[in-house]
Amino acid sequence: MESLKQDLELLYELQIYDIKIDDVRKKVDQAPLLIEEKNEVLFVKKAVVDATRQHFVEMSSLKKEKEALLDSKEKAINKYVLELNTVKSNNVYKALLLEIEKSKADKTVVEDEILELMDRIDGEAVKVKVSEDELKMIENKIKNDIREIELSAKKLEEEIIKIEKEREDHKLKIDKSVLLHYERLRKGRSGQGIALIDQDSCSGCGMALRPQLINQAQKGLDLVFCDNCSRILLKK
Repeated sequence: MESLKQDLELLYELQIYDIKIDDVRKKVDQAPLLIEEKNEVLFVKKAVVDATRQHFVEMSSLKKEKEALLDSKEKAINKYVLELNTVKSNNVYKALLLEIEKSKADKTVVEDEILELMDRIDGEAVKVKVSEDELKMIENKIKNDIREIELSAKKLEEEIIKIEKEREDHKLKIDKSVLLHYERLRKGRSGQGIALIDQDSCSGCGMALRPQLINQAQKGLDLVFCDNCSRILLKK
């Protein structure tokens, strides 16, 4: 009786090791997800910066198109002015004057558009610079964060190795048949194969226990299992 009771006490202590290992391993498993989240933040920020750059490039291209249009208007005006000196028809002369006035009006509109674009381009250039500076800061921070996550994961891996070594040493103190029951049970029960009797309930699943089971567990003559979750029951 005393031997089994002692084995169960040791088994419960072994489960504490297992719970620690599982908890630490969950933290290790979270590391890749945390790194992925960091990289996703960086990806989104890069996309924003790329969009800002693209907008700047598009407006710069539009400005060049407007400047080319302005140049064509100026050439047209010069052409019409030269033609004025050669025409002999009054109607053609008047028509050329109208074309000159129209081209000058069009030129003024294009000049205004270019000036407006220049202001907007200057503003966009500032936005690009600010967004690039922000991206650099975020990149540095995320690199540091990822480095910290990887370092933490490495330390946790080392902690798991240490706990597993302690667990291996501890399980040698437990009767092999009792240990075998525990190892089989814990695989399908959230890693816990033994549960304390908490008043009249199983601490593993919370189910109320039959008085007979509680009495049997109290006596400690044989292994007693919860009717609901099948965990080994320990009455302290």
